[in-house]
Amino acid sequence: MDIIVSYYNCLEFEPFLEFLTANVGADTRVLIYDKSGKYSKTQPMATVIRRENVGREGETYLNHIISNYDSLNEYTLFIQDDTEQHIPNYLAFVDNCKRAMDGAKFKLFECSWRKGGAPHSREIIDGNCNLHTFSSKDAIKRACELHGIYLPARYVTSVSAFFICHRDAIRARPLEFYTTLREWLLQSEKNGFVLEHLWKIIFDTLA
Repeated sequence: MDIIVSYYNCLEFEPFLEFLTANVGADTRVLIYDKSGKYSKTQPMATVIRRENVGREGETYLNHIISNYDSLNEYTLFIQDDTEQHIPNYLAFVDNCKRAMDGAKFKLFECSWRKGGAPHSREIIDGNCNLHTFSSKDAIKRACELHGIYLPARYVTSVSAFFICHRDAIRARPLEFYTTLREWLLQSEKNGFVLEHLWKIIFDTLA
């Protein structure tokens, strides 16, 4: 499994990373995409890659997929650095990783907004979601139409975009899909918030 970290400036994730790699029960490679230029490597197993601070965590994930499309590990875990805020239970998270690596194609983890909070999810109906961070209420529907993503009449997705994905689910879509998606993402800061709500249907509807 590859662990992909979208890092800005949150060192609190390192105890979590140590716990994860020690307990997940799989050979892991850790790639930390540093968008702050400030990361001081303290994880001996990690490779640090400097990235421009654009496109939120979605750009980090898409860049990794695009750059490694033909050499993806069997599983890739995509996470942000602020794990203390978003992962309510480290032990449950690791257990879910193990379960996902036992044959699942995609697993979106339940995340909280803030430390101590309950997991938070949103129901998307007909591609509509009324968030002030979106350019329009139907931004999800518009994105699906633009990129040819199947849109269920109703689906529920978690916040914060922590997920694990099998390479077959990623490669079920062509490389061009991800390059086009990244170009769209970088057109507007608001597209990053929309993409957070698309991972579920980008991968799960094909798994």
